[in-house]
Amino acid sequence: MLAVFLATLIVAGTRADAQSFGFSVTDSANSILVSNSVTYTINVTNLTGISLADAHVTNALPTSVQILSTNASQGSATVNSSVVLFDLGAFVNGGIAQLTVTAEPTAIGLITNTVTVASIDVTNTASTNVVIQVTNAPIITADLGVTIAGPAQAVITNDWMTYGVTASNAGPNTATGVVLTNTLPPGVILRGAVPANYTVVSSNLIFNLGTLASGSYTNLQFTIQPTNAGTLLLSASIGSSVLDTNTANNFASTNVPVIAYLPGTLMAVTNSAQIINLQNGLEEQSILLSNIGTTNVPAARVVVTGLTKQLFNAVGTNNGNPFVYYSASLAAGQSVTMLLQYAPRGSFPFTNGQLHAFAVPMPNWTPPPATTTSTNINISRIVKLANGDMLIEFPSTLGLTYTVVYSDNVLFSNAMIAPPFIVAPANEVQWIDYGPPTTVSAPTNASVRFYRVFQNP
Repeated sequence: MLAVFLATLIVAGTRADAQSFGFSVTDSANSILVSNSVTYTINVTNLTGISLADAHVTNALPTSVQILSTNASQGSATVNSSVVLFDLGAFVNGGIAQLTVTAEPTAIGLITNTVTVASIDVTNTASTNVVIQVTNAPIITADLGVTIAGPAQAVITNDWMTYGVTASNAGPNTATGVVLTNTLPPGVILRGAVPANYTVVSSNLIFNLGTLASGSYTNLQFTIQPTNAGTLLLSASIGSSVLDTNTANNFASTNVPVIAYLPGTLMAVTNSAQIINLQNGLEEQSILLSNIGTTNVPAARVVVTGLTKQLFNAVGTNNGNPFVYYSASLAAGQSVTMLLQYAPRGSFPFTNGQLHAFAVPMPNWTPPPATTTSTNINISRIVKLANGDMLIEFPSTLGLTYTVVYSDNVLFSNAMIAPPFIVAPANEVQWIDYGPPTTVSAPTNASVRFYRVFQNP
């Protein structure tokens, strides 16, 4: 016989003083067949502020449910018919106990599991009723999944790093009541999340995604600022009100290392006036990046502070300040010219004190495999400009984003992304390869250069 479990959670407790327990009860499935098992997981935390000589948890199910097994992370369990009494024994302040009860419903109808936590050492108790309705309705199943994509580049302390979370449903049915929880690690500042309609509970961002059709997915994006060097554990989980036939992919996590700037002594200064480029409509200014130290550095970053305009060709933000990369090694005593672009156009005050250069690991500009890109766009025109820069033109769709990839061979065996990505302002885009920081060298210094354009997914 098929059955559906509908669960509601009601938490009630008295508070005679400031003492309390952290307390939660979850069940293993929303829908199971009658005579199949369901497991209740009980988590209890001693938040009383004192160590307790003894604590008890009572798990009381109706007689229409048979207890199959129990487990306790501490203490002992006694089963009397459909009631389980957990004796936790000594319960230290801040201690956490996890208890499980596996039971088997034998009939349709309402099943109420009442769980109570108490101790003779405190006046406070906590009680939860988990009410389940067993019916003969067909079981609706889905396979929800969640994945996390970390940042492609090395993360420096105080970078505004962005990572993506994807919620998916492999079916076979539509999932309703889909909830995704994204857990932020300690030591980070949340700078933004898309979509913006979420609830914050402690370090969790909870998104009610509603309905997720079979075969569909939705992308979420998070921007955080890690304030300390170390390893960030990013994690997310997903669930819904329908039976999930594969819970192995309901949780995802990834570790992201956060580092400090590398050793090295770099300096950046302006070496041109601000000039309006009539071809792209941007205000442009050349800067000279120099390694004035005694050791080579693998790559460099120039952070620009105190701007009153947008740094148009910035590829990231550190502590609120935009930056660009020089994506090649810089030997001791070596210098390279880079171009900064500003929008909207128009001259503005700028000093060398606003330029801050640091040694960083080599950025990863390897393009994604072709299968992960939406479209390979046909370039309609390539023109070498009078100053040696290369202009490419390609058709576009207003508002969509595009990535330019370049290589020194027609097979694109060593292709690199030319950052940043392009937001199409019209149905045609003109893009100029002017060298660093967008490409590793100016086109005039390359024997030959080939280009591709991809529409981003």
